[in-house]
Amino acid sequence: MSKTPSTFDAALHLLPAPVTVIGARQGDELGGLTAAWVTRVSIDPPLLVASVGHERRTFELLSDAKEFTVSVLQADQLETARLFGMHSRRDVDKWGQTEHVLLGEGVPAVAGCAAQYLCRLVDRFTTGDHDCLVGEIISAETVAGGPALPMRGADYAPRPADD
Repeated sequence: MSKTPSTFDAALHLLPAPVTVIGARQGDELGGLTAAWVTRVSIDPPLLVASVGHERRTFELLSDAKEFTVSVLQADQLETARLFGMHSRRDVDKWGQTEHVLLGEGVPAVAGCAAQYLCRLVDRFTTGDHDCLVGEIISAETVAGGPALPMRGADYAPRPADD
């Protein structure tokens, strides 16, 4: 069994994960990032955990956050995934280019996505180069339903079919 980082990465990319957008707000600034590492961790109370990289601008916006949103993208929202995953708020007003709604205390969520969650931040812990945000789901809505856009390796695009 191989123990190289590239082998680990290749094997970890096989874990199924929906592509989500994490929404944040600090004052008047709205932030968001694409995250594939989101999962529910408790039924009672309803909790989920989202993993956010330390280098991301949205990580900074979440530093004092009481709430965050999770928008589960639909399979046809590839460009939204790329916008939030490949561009920084430092350079691009992503929410200005995306149809969205404001939930809770004005935290943005993607409109027309598969599902939306508004979460109250109840815990946070560091895991390597990411922080895990534990959110208690205070509202949830199936918006357009599935199928959800799955993470596929380092990008969100479907892989070409084998000939």
